[in-house]
Amino acid sequence: MRRDLLAGVLLSSMACSHAPPPSAETKVERRDDWLLALKSDLERIASNDGFQGQFRVLHGGKPEIDNAVGDTTCLALGAGRRLLAAVAVGLLVDDGKLGWDDRLERRLPAAAGTSFSGLTLANLLTDSAGLGASTGATPETRLDDAAKVPLRAPPGTLVDPADERPWVLVERVVAEVSRETFARFVESRIAGPAGMKATFVGPGGGCPDDARGTTTLDDQFRLIDALRAGKLVSPQTRAALWLPRLPLGPGSEVAYGFFVRTRDPQQAVGISAEGTAAAYELWLDPAGTDALVLLGKTPTKTARGIRTALGEFYALPPGQPHASSPARRPAPR
Repeated sequence: MRRDLLAGVLLSSMACSHAPPPSAETKVERRDDWLLALKSDLERIASNDGFQGQFRVLHGGKPEIDNAVGDTTCLALGAGRRLLAAVAVGLLVDDGKLGWDDRLERRLPAAAGTSFSGLTLANLLTDSAGLGASTGATPETRLDDAAKVPLRAPPGTLVDPADERPWVLVERVVAEVSRETFARFVESRIAGPAGMKATFVGPGGGCPDDARGTTTLDDQFRLIDALRAGKLVSPQTRAALWLPRLPLGPGSEVAYGFFVRTRDPQQAVGISAEGTAAAYELWLDPAGTDALVLLGKTPTKTARGIRTALGEFYALPPGQPHASSPARRPAPR
């Protein structure tokens, strides 16, 4: 029987090899013990590391972990913005207005004559555009500067998930093809149908200081529900978005706007922030109902302990190669 990805608890037995397998009742009791220990760990980690934010895990359609720590107002959209951009492209693909392999020079006139002209949407969506070095105070200004210099690698050969600049290009393509601003497109075609009333791409919702956007934990789960229910993109386009495209390392690949983590027959798709970016994690089981979301006002490096504890308990497959491996938690005695 297939083991649910996010709910596969990492249990190890101290019993002798000839002992009978634990009963269903014993497994439930052991899981309850582990869950109680996990909640205690999360409270301790958040207190010690100064994490401020929220995290929730749905298992079997119900919240098993649901915590808010510190100031949770104006949580940054962060890496969730690229998820919205990928879904926006998927909607335009469904509309017949875009193709995954469309070259930028066809869809974005401003790209003609720049180093971006030969890039495809697929290159942008898989973090493999290979943009050259640039300077600037914002992703937008760094992108404009990069257009003046050669690519640092052939498109599709160098995967760099930390580079925000290709996602600015994706947003510009969406705006050009849809004939409306990216923010307006997200509002009318994604946030509205999904019921995301507190997500803003840019200043809004009483959070004028966050120019990159804000969201809420509830809205991120509404987005997950809308994707699963087919309220946004078609099942065929959703499958295309979640299909592994390029390798990141053992057990980790990049798809169109999503990362895919695999362990044996299990798979998770989602988004993860790294480094100094605002903490953001969204992972779901594409074949089930389990999901995990973490949002933080603090950097993702501050949330690493919480993310590690959640990933260890829920058996989330390994992350990108540069991510630290979670330490094994001892089995309860």
